Amino acid sequence: MAFFRSVLAQMIICGCIALLGPGLWNANNSLGAGGALLPYLVNGGNSLVFGLMGLFCILSPVFVNLIGVKKTLILGTLGWSVYSAALYQNNRFGTEWFVMLGAAICGVSAGLYWAAEGAIILSYPEHAKRGRYLALWLAFKNSGQLIGGAINLGLNATRATAGKVSWVTLLVFVVLQAFAFPLAFLLSPPEKTNRADGSKIVVETKTSTREQLRQLWKTATTRQVGLLLPIFFSSWLYWGFASTFLALYFSVRARALASFLSAITGTIACGIFALFLDSPKLTVKTRIRGGFVLSCGTFTLLWIWVLYISHEYEFDSTPKGLDWTSPGFGRGFGMYIMLQTIGNMVQNYLYFLIGTIGDGTSELSRGTGLLRGVESWGQCASFGISSSKFSPFYTTVINLVFWTVSLVPAFFTIWEVQDRKIVEVKEAAVESESDVQISEKGVIV
Repeated sequence: MAFFRSVLAQMIICGCIALLGPGLWNANNSLGAGGALLPYLVNGGNSLVFGLMGLFCILSPVFVNLIGVKKTLILGTLGWSVYSAALYQNNRFGTEWFVMLGAAICGVSAGLYWAAEGAIILSYPEHAKRGRYLALWLAFKNSGQLIGGAINLGLNATRATAGKVSWVTLLVFVVLQAFAFPLAFLLSPPEKTNRADGSKIVVETKTSTREQLRQLWKTATTRQVGLLLPIFFSSWLYWGFASTFLALYFSVRARALASFLSAITGTIACGIFALFLDSPKLTVKTRIRGGFVLSCGTFTLLWIWVLYISHEYEFDSTPKGLDWTSPGFGRGFGMYIMLQTIGNMVQNYLYFLIGTIGDGTSELSRGTGLLRGVESWGQCASFGISSSKFSPFYTTVINLVFWTVSLVPAFFTIWEVQDRKIVEVKEAAVESESDVQISEKGVIV
């Protein structure tokens, strides 16, 4: 029973849900357009998913306040299997209306899931272990993509031409994703969870919905969070392009391999990155600033290569059905793998950053809700652009411009937030005339 109430057990439960839910969903979308022959309908469905998800992510603190983080998480596990079922119907029978209905259900559900999940993985662990628990959670989520990628590859390994994936692939996903719902009931609520160092998880007193909305607005308009909103939006703006790029230019089994391999590289990269973010030998300032350079700086440089490859594919060679036996396969395929890998590192960093700004389930549900919500609107715009036959190259240009511009305000808040936080904590320590461990106030994470 002691282990069942431990933080590690809660992270494992959340990880398993992430594996079955968003992990397999990512595996499906890593095939390119959900494995469909043409990307446009599924891109439209994904745009609807992320539009609704963004709204409900941002509003989810209201639900967390009303019914608690556990029940919000339970409601958040209901949508993935429905959307996968819709993609299965479309793949096998050509049903189109169910794709949009499934997308709407998935968007609402996933919005609740992401903010609740984010609050759990950031508020349950001790601050000194937050980076490694984030890496553990991401490892589980990426394992879902890894397992899904293995399923994709196993069922489509002989399909060396362009086309859609086997409908059996999607049916397997439907069955597996349905298990996320009962798993959510195993989660311990924050007041019953035991940290290894004996400290308590901060659980705020319930307030009115009006007060929650006021606090949400206050959080969104602070200098700390407000300057980060552009990078939240642009950090996932690439996904519609990446999915369409894979569907347009690569064979079925190459798309399956991309789903499998990007999960491996993403897990390894985030695991190594977490060692840096949690390093006790480095100051918080060094880890926050260094993490920004390592993740976001590398992502910026990568976009130059993406721009070159997308221009070549669209205007010079225009390949179709590139397979791993095709000449020049590795250049575009490697670009896709790097885009997904470093994109995962950026996500890891942004969650880590939000965890340094706030504490407690309500405050962190607001922060993670804004992070995931604004990210989702970036994904909504991305898939919305890619739902038409808009140029992939000019989609890359849009991504590069948005990403580069968003780095400027993010730079200022990242270079200021830690020093200001340290001053606040030291002032609180003086006022209370007691010894304060900075690490327990959300600075040393």
